[in-house]
Amino acid sequence: MKKALLSLLLVAAFMPFALAQVNDPRTINYTDVSACESYTWAVNNQTYTTDTIVTYVNSTDDIIYVLDLTINTPFTSNQLVNSNHCTFTWRGNTYDASGSYSDTVVASASSGLCDSVFNLSLTVSSVEYDTVEVSACGSYTWNDSTYTTSGNHIHTTTTANCTHNDVLALQIVSSLNVSENVQNCGDYSWYGETYTQSGVYTHTVTDTAASCDTIHQLNLNIVVNVADTTSDEACASRTWRGQTFTATGIYTVSDTNATTHCVTLYPLSLTIKAPRANTKDTAMTGCNSIMFNVSSRSGNTTKIFRESTVWDTLFFDHSMSRCYDSTINLTVTINKSGYDTTWVNSCDSFYWSLNKKTYYTTPTTNPRISSGTDANGCDSVHVLSLNISNSPVISAINGEWHLNAGETAKLYPTCTSGSSYKWTYGNGQTSTADTLIIPNVQGNIDVALEATLNYPANNLQCKDTSWITIVTFVGIDGVENTLVNLYPNPTVGQLNIQSQEAVREVVIFNSLGQKVAVKQNLGTQSAMNLSNLSKGTYTMRLTLQNGETITRKFIISK
Repeated sequence: MKKALLSLLLVAAFMPFALAQVNDPRTINYTDVSACESYTWAVNNQTYTTDTIVTYVNSTDDIIYVLDLTINTPFTSNQLVNSNHCTFTWRGNTYDASGSYSDTVVASASSGLCDSVFNLSLTVSSVEYDTVEVSACGSYTWNDSTYTTSGNHIHTTTTANCTHNDVLALQIVSSLNVSENVQNCGDYSWYGETYTQSGVYTHTVTDTAASCDTIHQLNLNIVVNVADTTSDEACASRTWRGQTFTATGIYTVSDTNATTHCVTLYPLSLTIKAPRANTKDTAMTGCNSIMFNVSSRSGNTTKIFRESTVWDTLFFDHSMSRCYDSTINLTVTINKSGYDTTWVNSCDSFYWSLNKKTYYTTPTTNPRISSGTDANGCDSVHVLSLNISNSPVISAINGEWHLNAGETAKLYPTCTSGSSYKWTYGNGQTSTADTLIIPNVQGNIDVALEATLNYPANNLQCKDTSWITIVTFVGIDGVENTLVNLYPNPTVGQLNIQSQEAVREVVIFNSLGQKVAVKQNLGTQSAMNLSNLSKGTYTMRLTLQNGETITRKFIISK
């Protein structure tokens, strides 16, 4: 466009000169031409090889000739390709041999454009590789072969011009991780477990044959739906979605779907109107008892009737059309239900399946529950007559539970008065004496004490069991052979242990012979934090790396 405009300007500039020469008007012949590499203008038989604007005046006619020429040059593309595959696709064609290839795009004759030549110097490979990376648990089957070890495995196929290698980059792992994101509106069951709260949970599935675990991770989001706000008004109170409201306000009630367990929040914008005064008579009929709720501006009163009666009181009609409190003459008719009694004697507690409650003491009033109806529409009443008896309590086992080898152990209990005893020790030996005597004790002995209280009136036996260990000290020779120091002693909690021989295990017993602390692999210099133990005297049994056992006493003072 700029070139054409320049041509017109040159013609316009030249025209007055030409007209001045001939003193008469002449015609302008304008030619806009595009050509490839060169152009011969027929007007003057001149050949041009570059862009140019030429003006020619023919003396034999009245025409001014203008040539606006654009010279285009050929386009050549040379591409060198070394392919690591057996074939190469170029400009819509696929080549499977190395060589030189050419593709010419011929320009139309009228366009003035030059042909475009594309040259390819191609080298293809006779061997190619395709690699796939796989992570598998235990084993992996590929091309009819099963692999159990990590590494690169090659499968080769051969054609006339190419050897194709499929490479499996295999990693055999001991566990696989699988993650899933779940958004749920209620309880969500996953691998046999039910989840009610948002969180991250894991479950491991073991493949015994492949010796591999799959660790599944659940990213759980429990959402709560919120319904549109409900606007309502009522007289004195409004029961809405199972809840009763007695004051103006904005409330939110949650509801859980029994099937899907989805939780929905229901907002309520409530206006409560105060009732007016009025007078009314009424009658009520019920089974065993009637609970009568009286509501007024001064407050709420609940009256329970267990017998037929006539009662004057304040009543109410809280419909929105009336909304009033009334003075009422109430006639109450009570029909009695039938009932049966279940007698139970139990130790310490009893669970009554009818009301799904557990009792730990004898109730002051017999529990009861209703079911079924009679001719008056009243429930049948089931009564529980329950007596809870206490099991004995073994508060301590005293005596000589901590002694040297060969000595006689004497144990006696501190227990609820009136208890009978059964001792079990050693290899199933038993005794029913109040005091257990074990002569010539060798090594540590575990002792179980079962205490029993009999309640003949209730045909009931209640029991309690406690366990201790009789700890046998080593002789003085064992103490001298290996030096063991405990410090500071007494201690307020931190106890240091220093030994010439590495300590394999430390066991600490309280004054009742009960094991209260264990620590293993302490070496020759270590420390134990015993600040959680109560003030008192304790015995430490140390087992050294060579199997030798040493006993030491220490005191915790706080």
